[in-house]
Amino acid sequence: MKGNVKFTRRLGAAIHDLGKIESLGLHACVSRSLYSPVAMPRGQYAWAKIMDCDGLLVGERQVKQGEGADTTRPVTLRFGVVIQSEDATSQSKPNPLGKASLSHIPNGVWVNLKKAGRVRLDRVLVVFLLPKGATPAHAAKFSTAKRNVENAAKLMPDCKWRVLPRQASASLMATELERITRSFIKGPGRPQDT
Repeated sequence: MKGNVKFTRRLGAAIHDLGKIESLGLHACVSRSLYSPVAMPRGQYAWAKIMDCDGLLVGERQVKQGEGADTTRPVTLRFGVVIQSEDATSQSKPNPLGKASLSHIPNGVWVNLKKAGRVRLDRVLVVFLLPKGATPAHAAKFSTAKRNVENAAKLMPDCKWRVLPRQASASLMATELERITRSFIKGPGRPQDT
Protein backbone atom coordinates (compact mmCIF):
# COMPACT_ATOMS: atom_id res chain seq x y z
CA MET A 1 0.00 0.00 0.00
CA LYS A 2 3.04 2.27 -0.22
CA GLY A 3 1.75 3.71 -3.50
CA ASN A 4 -1.56 4.65 -1.85
CA VAL A 5 0.26 6.63 0.86
CA LYS A 6 2.14 8.57 -1.80
CA PHE A 7 -1.10 9.17 -3.73
CA THR A 8 -2.76 10.52 -0.58
CA ARG A 9 0.26 12.74 0.16
CA ARG A 10 0.11 14.25 -3.33
CA LEU A 11 -3.65 14.70 -2.87
CA GLY A 12 -2.92 16.72 0.28
CA ALA A 13 -0.56 18.94 -1.73
CA ALA A 14 -3.23 19.37 -4.42
CA ILE A 15 -5.81 20.48 -1.85
CA HIS A 16 -3.28 22.92 -0.38
CA ASP A 17 -2.77 24.38 -3.88
CA LEU A 18 -6.55 24.71 -4.38
CA GLY A 19 -6.73 26.76 -1.18
CA LYS A 20 -4.49 29.36 -2.83
CA ILE A 21 -6.90 29.98 -5.76
CA GLU A 22 -8.51 33.27 -4.77
CA SER A 23 -11.45 32.93 -7.15
CA LEU A 24 -12.65 29.84 -5.23
CA GLY A 25 -12.73 31.79 -1.95
CA LEU A 26 -12.05 28.71 0.17
CA HIS A 27 -11.88 28.86 3.96
CA ALA A 28 -8.88 27.41 5.79
CA CYS A 29 -9.81 24.32 7.81
CA VAL A 30 -8.25 23.38 11.15
CA SER A 31 -8.43 19.67 10.34
CA ARG A 32 -10.08 17.18 7.99
CA SER A 33 -12.39 15.86 10.70
CA LEU A 34 -16.17 15.83 10.29
CA TYR A 35 -18.54 16.04 13.28
CA SER A 36 -22.24 15.98 14.10
CA PRO A 37 -24.24 16.55 17.31
CA VAL A 38 -25.98 13.43 18.64
CA ALA A 39 -28.81 13.21 21.16
CA MET A 40 -27.88 12.08 24.66
CA PRO A 41 -30.00 11.25 27.74
CA ARG A 42 -31.95 14.09 29.41
CA GLY A 43 -32.32 16.12 26.23
CA GLN A 44 -28.66 16.97 25.91
CA TYR A 45 -26.47 16.82 22.82
CA ALA A 46 -22.85 15.81 22.48
CA TRP A 47 -20.40 15.99 19.59
CA ALA A 48 -19.64 12.78 17.70
CA LYS A 49 -16.83 12.47 15.22
CA ILE A 50 -18.22 11.12 11.95
CA MET A 51 -14.89 10.47 10.23
CA ASP A 52 -11.65 11.95 8.99
CA CYS A 53 -11.43 12.58 5.26
CA ASP A 54 -8.48 12.86 2.90
CA GLY A 55 -9.39 16.39 1.85
CA LEU A 56 -11.86 19.13 2.70
CA LEU A 57 -12.82 22.24 0.73
CA VAL A 58 -15.20 24.77 2.28
CA GLY A 59 -16.66 27.75 0.42
CA GLU A 60 -19.35 30.26 1.21
CA ARG A 61 -21.89 32.26 -0.77
CA GLN A 62 -24.30 34.98 0.24
CA VAL A 63 -28.04 34.75 -0.38
CA LYS A 64 -28.93 38.12 -1.93
CA GLN A 65 -32.10 37.94 -4.01
CA GLY A 66 -35.60 36.51 -4.03
CA GLU A 67 -38.58 36.69 -1.73
CA GLY A 68 -37.66 37.76 1.78
CA ALA A 69 -34.31 39.16 0.63
CA ASP A 70 -34.71 42.12 2.99
CA THR A 71 -33.09 40.33 5.95
CA THR A 72 -31.52 42.51 8.63
CA ARG A 73 -28.16 40.77 8.31
CA PRO A 74 -26.57 38.90 5.41
CA VAL A 75 -27.30 35.19 5.12
CA THR A 76 -24.62 32.87 3.80
CA LEU A 77 -24.58 29.23 2.81
CA ARG A 78 -21.54 27.03 3.39
CA PHE A 79 -20.65 24.45 0.78
CA GLY A 80 -18.30 21.61 1.69
CA VAL A 81 -16.52 19.15 -0.55
CA VAL A 82 -15.36 15.98 1.20
CA ILE A 83 -12.61 14.24 -0.78
CA GLN A 84 -11.77 10.59 -0.32
CA SER A 85 -8.95 8.63 -1.90
CA GLU A 86 -10.56 5.25 -2.38
CA ASP A 87 -8.47 2.17 -2.90
CA ALA A 88 -8.37 -0.59 -0.31
CA THR A 89 -11.17 0.94 1.80
CA SER A 90 -13.78 0.44 -0.94
CA GLN A 91 -13.52 -3.33 -1.03
CA SER A 92 -16.89 -3.61 0.73
CA LYS A 93 -20.10 -1.88 -0.35
CA PRO A 94 -20.99 -0.23 3.00
CA ASN A 95 -17.77 1.80 3.14
CA PRO A 96 -18.23 4.10 0.12
CA LEU A 97 -22.02 4.10 0.53
CA GLY A 98 -21.72 5.42 4.09
CA LYS A 99 -19.35 8.18 2.99
CA ALA A 100 -21.52 9.08 0.00
CA SER A 101 -24.55 9.56 2.27
CA LEU A 102 -22.96 12.23 4.49
CA SER A 103 -25.51 14.85 3.39
CA HIS A 104 -28.29 12.72 4.95
CA ILE A 105 -27.03 12.94 8.55
CA PRO A 106 -30.00 14.48 10.46
CA ASN A 107 -28.05 17.05 12.52
CA GLY A 108 -25.74 17.96 9.69
CA VAL A 109 -22.04 17.76 9.01
CA TRP A 110 -19.87 20.19 10.97
CA VAL A 111 -16.24 21.19 10.41
CA ASN A 112 -13.66 23.37 12.16
CA LEU A 113 -12.60 26.51 10.29
CA LYS A 114 -9.61 28.59 11.37
CA LYS A 115 -11.52 31.90 11.45
CA ALA A 116 -15.10 30.86 12.24
CA GLY A 117 -14.65 27.87 14.57
CA ARG A 118 -17.03 24.93 14.27
CA VAL A 119 -19.63 25.51 11.59
CA ARG A 120 -22.33 23.51 9.86
CA LEU A 121 -22.11 22.76 6.14
CA ASP A 122 -25.37 23.58 4.38
CA ARG A 123 -24.52 21.41 1.36
CA VAL A 124 -22.03 18.55 1.12
CA LEU A 125 -20.54 17.02 -2.00
CA VAL A 126 -18.50 13.82 -1.67
CA VAL A 127 -15.79 13.21 -4.27
CA PHE A 128 -14.13 9.80 -4.53
CA LEU A 129 -10.76 9.58 -6.26
CA LEU A 130 -9.65 6.10 -7.32
CA PRO A 131 -5.94 5.63 -8.02
CA LYS A 132 -5.50 3.43 -11.11
CA GLY A 133 -2.33 1.63 -12.04
CA ALA A 134 -2.24 -1.35 -9.70
CA THR A 135 -0.17 -4.37 -10.51
CA PRO A 136 -1.99 -7.20 -12.33
CA ALA A 137 -2.26 -9.00 -8.98
CA HIS A 138 -4.31 -6.08 -7.61
CA ALA A 139 -6.45 -5.51 -10.71
CA ALA A 140 -9.40 -7.40 -9.22
CA LYS A 141 -9.30 -5.23 -6.07
CA PHE A 142 -9.32 -2.06 -8.20
CA SER A 143 -12.29 -3.39 -10.18
CA THR A 144 -14.21 -4.10 -6.95
CA ALA A 145 -13.41 -0.66 -5.49
CA LYS A 146 -14.45 1.04 -8.74
CA ARG A 147 -17.77 -0.85 -8.89
CA ASN A 148 -18.59 -0.07 -5.23
CA VAL A 149 -17.76 3.63 -5.58
CA GLU A 150 -19.71 3.90 -8.84
CA ASN A 151 -22.76 2.27 -7.23
CA ALA A 152 -22.55 4.60 -4.20
CA ALA A 153 -22.44 7.63 -6.52
CA LYS A 154 -25.49 6.37 -8.42
CA LEU A 155 -27.47 6.03 -5.18
CA MET A 156 -26.52 9.40 -3.70
CA PRO A 157 -27.05 12.58 -5.75
CA ASP A 158 -24.35 14.65 -4.02
CA CYS A 159 -21.51 12.32 -4.91
CA LYS A 160 -18.94 12.20 -7.73
CA TRP A 161 -16.09 9.87 -8.53
CA ARG A 162 -13.06 9.92 -10.80
CA VAL A 163 -10.27 7.54 -11.70
CA LEU A 164 -6.81 9.13 -11.72
CA PRO A 165 -3.46 7.55 -12.53
CA ARG A 166 -1.79 6.27 -9.37
CA GLN A 167 1.26 8.37 -10.25
CA ALA A 168 -0.77 11.55 -10.92
CA SER A 169 1.02 14.70 -9.86
CA ALA A 170 -0.40 17.10 -7.28
CA SER A 171 -0.87 19.60 -10.10
CA LEU A 172 -2.97 17.16 -12.15
CA MET A 173 -5.05 16.28 -9.07
CA ALA A 174 -5.64 19.96 -8.28
CA THR A 175 -6.75 20.64 -11.86
CA GLU A 176 -9.18 17.72 -11.86
CA LEU A 177 -10.56 18.56 -8.42
CA GLU A 178 -11.13 22.18 -9.42
CA ARG A 179 -12.94 21.02 -12.56
CA ILE A 180 -15.21 18.71 -10.55
CA THR A 181 -15.92 21.05 -7.63
CA ARG A 182 -15.88 24.64 -8.93
CA SER A 183 -19.52 24.58 -10.05
CA PHE A 184 -20.56 23.22 -6.66
CA ILE A 185 -18.61 25.78 -4.64
CA LYS A 186 -19.13 28.83 -6.89
CA GLY A 187 -21.98 27.82 -9.20
CA PRO A 188 -25.65 27.02 -8.50
CA GLY A 189 -24.81 24.78 -5.55
CA ARG A 190 -25.50 21.51 -7.31
CA PRO A 191 -22.95 18.94 -8.46
CA GLN A 192 -22.61 19.28 -12.21
CA ASP A 193 -21.98 16.40 -14.59
CA THR A 194 -18.55 16.86 -16.08
